[in-house]
Amino acid sequence: MLSDILVLDLETTVERIAGRIDNSPYNPHNKIVSAHFGWLGWDDVDDYQYTVYHHIEQSQSDSTEALREALRKAKVLVCHNAKFDVSWLLEAGFDAPEKIYCTLIGEYLLSKAQRKDLSLKGSAERRGLRNQKKSDLIDHWFQDGVDFSEMPLVTMLEYAEADVRTTAELYLAQMDDFDAQENKSLITARDQMNEMLVFLVELERNGCSIDLAALDIVEKEFRAEKVELTARLTEIVEQVMGDTPINLNSGDDMTKVVYSREVIDKAIHKQTWNIGTNDAGKSLMPPRMSQNQFSDAVRATTRVVEKTQAVCCSHCNGFGSIQKFKVKTKIKLGKKYRIQTDEPYKNRTKCPKCGGLGAIYQPTGETAGLRMIPTGPSYAAAGGFKTDKETIQTLIGVATRKRKPVAVEFLTKLSRLSAVSVYLDSFVAGLKRGTRKNGILHANFNQCIASTGRLSSSNPNSQNWPKRGFPVRRAIVSRFDDGLLLEADYSGLEFRTCVELSRDSQGLADILGGKDIHRQTASICLQKDPKDVTKDERQGHKWASFQPLFGGTGAGMEPHIKAYFGKFYEIYRGIEAWHNSLMTGTLKNGIVQTPSGRQYFWPNVVRTRGNRVSHSTQILNYPVQGFSADMVQLACIRALRFFRQASLRSKLILTVHDSIVVDTHPDEVEQVKSILVEAMTRIDEEMVTRFGYKCVVPFDIEISAGKNWLDQEELSLTNAT
Repeated sequence: MLSDILVLDLETTVERIAGRIDNSPYNPHNKIVSAHFGWLGWDDVDDYQYTVYHHIEQSQSDSTEALREALRKAKVLVCHNAKFDVSWLLEAGFDAPEKIYCTLIGEYLLSKAQRKDLSLKGSAERRGLRNQKKSDLIDHWFQDGVDFSEMPLVTMLEYAEADVRTTAELYLAQMDDFDAQENKSLITARDQMNEMLVFLVELERNGCSIDLAALDIVEKEFRAEKVELTARLTEIVEQVMGDTPINLNSGDDMTKVVYSREVIDKAIHKQTWNIGTNDAGKSLMPPRMSQNQFSDAVRATTRVVEKTQAVCCSHCNGFGSIQKFKVKTKIKLGKKYRIQTDEPYKNRTKCPKCGGLGAIYQPTGETAGLRMIPTGPSYAAAGGFKTDKETIQTLIGVATRKRKPVAVEFLTKLSRLSAVSVYLDSFVAGLKRGTRKNGILHANFNQCIASTGRLSSSNPNSQNWPKRGFPVRRAIVSRFDDGLLLEADYSGLEFRTCVELSRDSQGLADILGGKDIHRQTASICLQKDPKDVTKDERQGHKWASFQPLFGGTGAGMEPHIKAYFGKFYEIYRGIEAWHNSLMTGTLKNGIVQTPSGRQYFWPNVVRTRGNRVSHSTQILNYPVQGFSADMVQLACIRALRFFRQASLRSKLILTVHDSIVVDTHPDEVEQVKSILVEAMTRIDEEMVTRFGYKCVVPFDIEISAGKNWLDQEELSLTNAT
């Protein structure tokens, strides 16, 4: 018996609020219903036990001390989605073993970026395990809104025991799989992710202090801006569409406004452009077409939209009245049906001519809309042509180049309206909904969603917050009187990682020489001397610095921007050579791997036009983002270690891609600053120990501080040790 490995599963209550399920351990209404645990044997769980806490059929706990003693003796704690169980244990006053093993992380790494069901049930079924999750026991209870505390005790106990035994069997299967891997460094990546799990538990428990009054001000500002944007967009719509009713949130309507076209038949349109999914559930690829074929397909599936003039509907006299009609009802008689029409006015329909609008819209013969032109099949959407964020940004560039001021204004304001709506509905509402009565927001971080290894987050999704100037950040403040929020941010991490992996000599020289890469990018794009580039121009062209790192060619962009991409590869020929080797290697074996051992498997990679390969953007992206993510993970692990050694009052509260945020006690500012420098920049030796990899590129950081997460000033690192 492997008596030092404890397998555990907790069942908890959930709170349902406005259609949402909150299973957070930091919700005071949620409780642990039961804990199920046992010691891992060679092929199953030995000495299986459970303790029940808040169940309606058993009001008193049985043997809480047995669980406490088991956790004390365990050298390894095994759970599926261990972050959830460990968070609940700590919040309930238990101590967790130092070493955690999450079978969800194990499945995630072994899947090698293939989209698979990583749930305990999905993993067990896919592997054909002897023990299976018994979801059928409880599914109907959950569908009826009954949680573990209320369903029959015997049912809950049977379900939970199956979870523990399934988790144990999955763990053993994963150990065999990891041992069988030729890439032994994958084990190192697994262990590091499990260490990172402990860091994330700490982050979530600490939470962020939220100034709700400041958040209210931000919300009012966004709502006022939304009203202003909507009013101006409505004016432009009236100008370019006549009297045609337009819904700014409708993709079909935006196709009319932006491209001056509407779909004739959606079924034929979707078939022509290969829109939808295949039998395996994967999105279909746009068809290959010549420019003439594309133009013919556009004309065949869509028609030009004309401006309209509204005239009063004579049928309802312009009042949009509701007309009452007798309804035909099908009544089943044995194997046959009878049509019944003697139930008058059972249903109501709108005016059959105007649809209840009170007016009929007659075409004027003048082409409506902004008259933008889709450039290829990839622009096609189910309701017409794309008007998503990325497409709109591209069209803004096109409209600017073609000197279409109305189109530029409309598209710019439409993009901003979409952003403001997301800010209100997701970020502002998310912060308000998630903030507890004590003023603390406990976000949820996820390790096993992004295939690159980067974190994602929810409640709120702080990983998607705009990095600079985002006013919602002002609502995140220090919990300490006179405290500060310190953010340590890697400088140009993606570029440095790309240079590190490619060993590009010019890139290394630029980094060691302190060259500002983003200023260089702006100077090339704007064709001006670097010293003349303003701060705003530098910031506005940062996105272009990143595009070539992932194989971007500038296709479809403005000529001066496209020219930058060619110049980039002239300067950094080592990066171009590395990109070519990555694509050639993937063609040969279908695998992309980072120095940390993280792997990405690409089946059925083929050569495409332009001497590239399929999935080229993802193939070039994964090593950069994957290795960057591993470095940030290592920095976070080190930061937590140093914080605990120093017994600081300051709290680690956030990590956003390549940064760490600390709620800092006023007496610990210099100490925290020194720890962040040590944790994030001096990792060479540990990278050699863990990965057997020696970096040649220095990874520098910038640290800023302020009373909130928005209003920050950069700190000097001169005295940081």
